[in-house]
Formats: sequence, C-alpha cells, structure tokens
Amino acid sequence: MTFTITTLAENSVPQGAIGLLGEHGQSFYVETGEKRILFDVGQGLVLSNNARCLGIDLKRVDTVILSHGHNDHTGGLKALTAYNSSFTLFADPAAFFEKFVKSEGEIFDRGISVEAAFLEKIGVRLRLDTQPAQIAPGVSTTGEIPMETDFESLEPVFFTKENGATIPDLLPDDRALVLDTEKGLVILLGCTHRGIINTLRHVRRLTGKENIHAVIGGLHLGKADEEKLTAIIESLRAFEIDRIGVGHCTGMRAAKRLMDAFGDRVFLNAVGKAFRF
Repeated sequence: MTFTITTLAENSVPQGAIGLLGEHGQSFYVETGEKRILFDVGQGLVLSNNARCLGIDLKRVDTVILSHGHNDHTGGLKALTAYNSSFTLFADPAAFFEKFVKSEGEIFDRGISVEAAFLEKIGVRLRLDTQPAQIAPGVSTTGEIPMETDFESLEPVFFTKENGATIPDLLPDDRALVLDTEKGLVILLGCTHRGIINTLRHVRRLTGKENIHAVIGGLHLGKADEEKLTAIIESLRAFEIDRIGVGHCTGMRAAKRLMDAFGDRVFLNAVGKAFRF
C-alpha cells in the first residue's frame, strides 16, 4: 500500500514557501487507500491556512489521532471542527487530563482546550484506549509506550492533577503512528516524551518487524545533555534507519549531533514537506 504524508504544522517553513505559516506545533496529514488521517493538529494557529495552501480539504478528514494531550498537538481541534466534526478521534484517555508545565516558578496550562463531552456532542466519535489501535490496513498506533532504557526519562516540568492534587505527569498518553510500507516501517512521532529508543523497541515488538525505514517528528531533545544524546545516538545505530526527519521539539543542538552521526540520512522537517512511501 502507498502512503502520502504531508506536514501541515511545524515550527519552520521552507525559504520561499508562499502563504505557508509556522508555529510551535505539529500536524501530519496522511492519505492511505481508504483513509484521510490527521496525526496531531498543531496549536490551531496555522492548520486551516496551511491546509488551504497545500490543497488539503479538511472536510475530507475521517480520522484524527493524538500523539498526546499537550496543546501544541491538540489545539487545532477547534479549528478542525469548524470545518468537520464527522471523524473518529483516537487517543489515550490521559490525553484529556489536565496538563501543566512548571517553568521558572510559574505554572502554564498545556492541556486540550476542548472537552471530550463537547466533541461527542458535535458528532466526533471518540476511541479512547491505552492499547494499540488498528486504524486501517498497514496503519496502527503504538498505544502506551513502556519506559525501559536507563538513559531516557520524562522531564520533571510536566504535571497533571489527580483527586485535586497536582502530581508529576508520566505522560502515558504519549504514542506514535506506525505505517507498514513496502520500504519498511515508517513511524510518525509526536514529541516522543517517553523516548525514541523506547518507542522504536516497542514498535518492533508490536509489529514483529525489524526494518524501520523512516522516523519523522519531534524527539524532545532540546534540553538533553551530552551523555543522553550520546546514548541515544549509539542506540539508534543498531536500528539502521534510512531516513530520520527531525523538527518541532528536537532542538537544533540535538539535530546537529544526529546529522554529524548519520549524515544525509537526517533532515529537518518543515511545513509543506511531503513524503510518499
């Protein structure tokens, strides 16, 4: 099966791109033989504009998958429902929990801006589950990703609420989208909060397949120290991935380290970039 992936929201826009806008967010539009999928919807500041410029009809979207509940990946739900509320939304139940970031002594809301009950009321079909989900032939989500490596951990700035108390958010809602292509597995990432190596190992176990052709998305390595970056790069070598597309929350220092390690197999993703597998 052939898959076409178009980057609808990202932090950057290619030089010379006319009309396209960037934001601190991420969204991929995935076309399969029978499905029109959005994997994340960005903040919502650029989704409608970029879809129009790229000739993508948001009214045709039949499936939305959320990588996790942070608003730079979910804020576009409001913009989308202005055009279309007849879609199925796949997410972990924890994606709809309250979510906060603590920075320099201040607390900022980072959660979804629309409630699940509202989405159901306007006709969205919710599929909230912690387990992997089969979306279409050759398309599946990872479900909850186990934390296994000793060099990948959640940043201590993320919080949620439980029984009225503010507690660390372990981000169990973090997940990836897996496409089984003729070239091998293609994995779309949100922010990879639970770690890229944890994610790749989990995907191999789920699919029973070793060949990972490409990974594209955010790696959340902007604040990673040299020890962590080195451990991740050395672990990545064993996967022998052909294409590594980085952007959003990866961080330029981490992106450069990856480019130094893997050469032209690594590229910077941006709004409007399209891939066919």
